[in-house]
Amino acid sequence: MDIDATTLQLLLATADRAAIVNLLGTYCRALDRLDLELLKSVYHPDGFDDHGTMKLNAHEFAEKIIARLRATCVYGMHTITQAVIEISGDRAKSEAYYLGLHLVAGGERSIGEFFGPRYLEAQRLAGTVEQQHEYVCGGRYLDILHKRAGQWRIYRRRMTNEFTICRPASDCTEGTPGAFFTGSRRDRQDALYDLTLE
Repeated sequence: MDIDATTLQLLLATADRAAIVNLLGTYCRALDRLDLELLKSVYHPDGFDDHGTMKLNAHEFAEKIIARLRATCVYGMHTITQAVIEISGDRAKSEAYYLGLHLVAGGERSIGEFFGPRYLEAQRLAGTVEQQHEYVCGGRYLDILHKRAGQWRIYRRRMTNEFTICRPASDCTEGTPGAFFTGSRRDRQDALYDLTLE
């Protein structure tokens, strides 16, 4: 069957967009499983990530963010809610909206390192320092992506953090929430890695 040039171009663009969407999701998976090598794989080695207080080579950023999450958080979930992607040959730009949830370990060190001294002092006064705390955030990943050797990777990323909620954890483990709760792991022992195609 012959495919005309317009149809072929549309098919290739669709495949490129699907690859980029998958890459954005892989970034979230890598953060939530604390998988350093997977996180590095979403960036080109000469990539750069502007993550607010961290502006680094992307692979250096990956090492620092995984170490920080491992040291202070007991759980994390990141998700891409939508992405607008513009592709031009082997270059693309993407505006992807994200939501993130971090469950920060209780205690002076982790609360202070994650939230800073003023939040820590407020929680001391409230008597909640030993509780776990939630950090919910949302914003956008603004990316420039390059396709090299047939693979899309992030070349430049700028994260915006447009809202945050910081509070003592408010989870409920009884009733319906408790009945449906299924925990995850932050390593390759997570149920994801047991999935097989039969």
